[in-house]
Amino acid sequence: MTSASIWQDVEFGSYGADLPLWVELAEQAGGPVAELGAGAGRVSLHLAGHGYEVIAMERDLDLIQELERTAEERGVSLSVVAADLSSPTEVRLPARPALVVGPLHVIQVLDADGRPALLARLRELLAPGGVLALSLVDESTLLTAGAASTQILPDMRELDGWVFSSEPLWVQVGDRALTVRRLRESVSPEGRMERDIHDELLYRIDPESLEQEGAEAGFRPAGRKQVSSGENEADSTVVLLEVPA
Repeated sequence: MTSASIWQDVEFGSYGADLPLWVELAEQAGGPVAELGAGAGRVSLHLAGHGYEVIAMERDLDLIQELERTAEERGVSLSVVAADLSSPTEVRLPARPALVVGPLHVIQVLDADGRPALLARLRELLAPGGVLALSLVDESTLLTAGAASTQILPDMRELDGWVFSSEPLWVQVGDRALTVRRLRESVSPEGRMERDIHDELLYRIDPESLEQEGAEAGFRPAGRKQVSSGENEADSTVVLLEVPA
């Protein structure tokens, strides 16, 4: 596994609170499903394993190779497309999806200047009547996640004798963005430790503003879904945007 796929697995691999929702939406869509920022395949592999036609969109070539390898190992079929969401006009898909999902707040990686172009391109790519489902951080729970706990335990994985851990340190709320800081540690089989600070930047946007941006791109609001992540994890609001049939 590559470094990128290892940390994807450590920090997100065990998260499954949103998976039932993506399966529910895929069942309703009745057609191909595309995932934005598929990473190592947590969602795409899950949907493909349930028999859905899946198009996984990812820009990191190492993660693409890992996703293809894992799909082959599991015996599931999916299409993997190299796609940089910050350059949406270059995105090409092998089929028109009936559903596009953006788990784990991937839409918030783009700022207010970058989102409109992506939304407009997704409007072009989706089939008539198709749905775009985008997950946003529920900030009301982000700031209280883990407040009742004296210590949030780090996410951990063991791989080939190496032990990897990622510990959330703090969340900084700025006017435009959220910064989530983690302490990443890796311990070799010989006991050598490496430490690194990793910051994840998420641009702030509320559901109403995203619905407005979607309307400007040609979508119409189609409701919202709530994902409850449990203790020590922030919840998510999934905004549904529909292409007029």
